[in-house]
Amino acid sequence: MGLFSLYKPKEYKYRYIYYDPKKEAREEKEKQREASEKRAESGEYQPIIRRGMFREIAQQNNKTRIDMARQSNVRLVIIMLLLFAIAYFLLR
Repeated sequence: MGLFSLYKPKEYKYRYIYYDPKKEAREEKEKQREASEKRAESGEYQPIIRRGMFREIAQQNNKTRIDMARQSNVRLVIIMLLLFAIAYFLLR
């Protein structure tokens, strides 16, 4: 406590209640696109790999794998129904 120390009130730190990750990702991609356009005009080196790219690819591959498994299961059920129908008509 010095002779001239004054009281400083505590800062108010506002926490946002609503958080939209899609909007944030969209804005980030837009900034990256604008930056890449500026680099392309100036002739700078443009790295192909960017941060978070591997996670995005893994999520896309996971979705593709799930879709392929679902399609395979549907085909299997249809084939089994056809075989049961053929067996029923042959044995009847």
